[in-house]
Amino acid sequence: MRKNNIIKNKAPVTINDISKKLNISSASVHRALAGKEGVSDKLRKKIIQASKEMGYQVNYAAASIKRKAMKIIAILPEDKGLYFDYMWQGIRSRIKEVSGLNIELEEVVCHDERHQYELLKEVARDKETEYQGMITFSYTRDPNVLLQLQRIVSSKVTTVLIDDKIDAIEGMYCLPSNEKAIGRVAAELTGLISPDMGTVLVTGGRPGSKIHFNKVNSFREYLSEQKPFLKVKIVEGYSNKPETDQPVYEKIKNALIENKDTVVFYALTAQDNKLIVKAVKDLGLIEKIAIIGTDFNDSTAEFLKAGYLKAIINQASFLKGYTSVGILVDANIKRIKFSQEFDCPIDIVLQNNLCAYKKLNQY
Repeated sequence: MRKNNIIKNKAPVTINDISKKLNISSASVHRALAGKEGVSDKLRKKIIQASKEMGYQVNYAAASIKRKAMKIIAILPEDKGLYFDYMWQGIRSRIKEVSGLNIELEEVVCHDERHQYELLKEVARDKETEYQGMITFSYTRDPNVLLQLQRIVSSKVTTVLIDDKIDAIEGMYCLPSNEKAIGRVAAELTGLISPDMGTVLVTGGRPGSKIHFNKVNSFREYLSEQKPFLKVKIVEGYSNKPETDQPVYEKIKNALIENKDTVVFYALTAQDNKLIVKAVKDLGLIEKIAIIGTDFNDSTAEFLKAGYLKAIINQASFLKGYTSVGILVDANIKRIKFSQEFDCPIDIVLQNNLCAYKKLNQY
């Protein structure tokens, strides 16, 4: 009769097992594996090497019961159904996944850069801060904001800055926007779907924004090199609230009327999508002008499905929020050391991969 192979699971390796093997105290093993002080670098390396050889795995959920809650504060803008809304969703999704690790999230909405400065100053002022981690966003690199970020990082609060890379603040983790690459991707896509001649319109973004400025310039530079007979014109104006939509809409509409040879319109920000679609539709130009949208969300998905958008350039706002929490968990709880810069992908969504994005919820 054929014998069945019976696989017996070995008991998990414990801190006591490592201490017995190395003939040292379990307290020393715990300090070394937790990244705490109290052991020499030589002994720490020896303990870590032994733990790897023995197959030791940290039970973070069990360890979290013994320690006080890790508190994270997120200070970000809010825009219903758009870029930051999906960033918040990414943060909440990751927090839910690590709920067993005793983590508390405090959500604070900043209305503008001045308000962000006041909120950061409040966090920096607290010498005995209750926060172990912070997630925030870069507007324009205001020196006052950078000073508060420096103070917070210096107070040992693990900080993740979304949409910028600031080398001057050592120890801060960054998720850069890669705006120059986004601008070039949009320009390359424009070149593929446009004729060799005509006008390409692009919205200008938020005044003072380094990200929007760089995105526009890289877009324009790429087209000037690859398709020199296409004229690129910037439509100034930025709206981040309903009451400012109409003036921007009028500027978009007037630009379309003045430039009758427009072949492509690139929405630089998520706020511009609906205004451009409305203006193009109102003027009866939806069959003539290709619109490239920004950020995958419910409204852009519907525009793409209806054929109003030719493509969407997704800037991974959900993934940025999701990743930022992961960085804080790895740095504070798992004590993992890694690069201080993380890149998120730039995706192009078309009608034929629209369903995949909906199923995977990658926004």
